[in-house]
Amino acid sequence: MERLVCPNCGAALQASRAYVDLITCQYCNVTFHAPKATAPESDLGKLILDADFRQKPIFGWDFPNKDNVQLVNGAPPELRFKYPAKRGLWYALYSSGFFDDVDASVNIKFYADSVDEVSAGIMLRFRKDFGAYMALISPLGTYTLSYYERDAAGQLTWKYLLNWTKHTALKPGLNEVNRLRFVAKKDRLHIYLNDLLATSVRDSLHEAGEVQLVAEASDKSAVEVGFTDLQLREARE
Repeated sequence: MERLVCPNCGAALQASRAYVDLITCQYCNVTFHAPKATAPESDLGKLILDADFRQKPIFGWDFPNKDNVQLVNGAPPELRFKYPAKRGLWYALYSSGFFDDVDASVNIKFYADSVDEVSAGIMLRFRKDFGAYMALISPLGTYTLSYYERDAAGQLTWKYLLNWTKHTALKPGLNEVNRLRFVAKKDRLHIYLNDLLATSVRDSLHEAGEVQLVAEASDKSAVEVGFTDLQLREARE
């Protein structure tokens, strides 16, 4: 056993790194990754908002599609979102307030029978009728950085900062857990895949808005995805 320190409250904890990847503090209930060294991850900012998926309501969050959400009280607790075969990006959870510079991370697991044309991820700085940034992953081992903006006709259109790209840090397939971390600091956007920095770009289109968990279905494939260990932190330099 190895003694660790909770990065949120400073409590002393014990965990065996041989089999534990995520550690939940028994004092403040914050979950963090087991460090490779004796100190917790040094680049994590102060926790702003987490989400307890054991029961509703989830303080600080709300459900835009309540009938498609199920809370599974497992280890760890999971928000399970399922949407039928219908093309579009569907919202599973959104923050009650607006945020500008944030560090959002969540574990994602895909279920169901098809891996084609489905995805899930994090949306930052969402404002209705204005747009947002999106970091999405797919069960094919690909990811993208995209955004919504209003066009000349007044319609929200989807555009790519980075089109769908394979990345070796992602574990492809169903029932695989991948951690997506999306950081927005001023005009700098960072995507981490399983703790590896995958993309860093600049864009100043959207400055502040809601944080959302989202999933994308297609005309042929329903999407079923599980979200665990959602954390919203300050974006550090």
